Formats: sequence, C-alpha cells, structure tokens
Amino acid sequence: MPQRHSKNNNDLAYFTYDEKKKLGYGTQKERLGKDSIKPFDACSLCLKPFIDPLCCQKGHIFCKECILECLLSQKKDIQR
Repeated sequence: MPQRHSKNNNDLAYFTYDEKKKLGYGTQKERLGKDSIKPFDACSLCLKPFIDPLCCQKGHIFCKECILECLLSQKKDIQR
C-alpha cells in the first residue's frame, strides 16, 4: 500500500496537518494562574482596587487619578 505523500513531505514552507498534530501544535492546554488574570475590581492602569472609579465609553474602568495622570502625560508627549 503506498504511503501518503503529505505525511512524508518536509520541504514545505508551512507545516502540514500531520506535522502540526505530531508537534502538538495548538493542542496544548494550560490553566491560567491567579497571577495572570486581573481582578474585576482592579484599575487597568495601576492594577490596584479602584479609588474614585471612572468608566470610559467602551466600558473600561479606571481610577480617576490614574486616568487623568495618563491623559496629561499623553498630552505632554503629543505637544513635544
């Protein structure tokens, strides 16, 4: 019985399905640890619990002091 050419071909510029399968490409599953997920009540800039929270139109929540400081620094960078 002849062998399938795609399983033996290794000179392509991309991986074949069988090569990906042998390497475990895209099938490895890992649990994210507690350190890699931001708590719900944390500011996106300082990663601390909210102090006087503000919400943007897209739904991102920030501390008032953090977002004002960030906006002022961006404004100074633009003026330079």
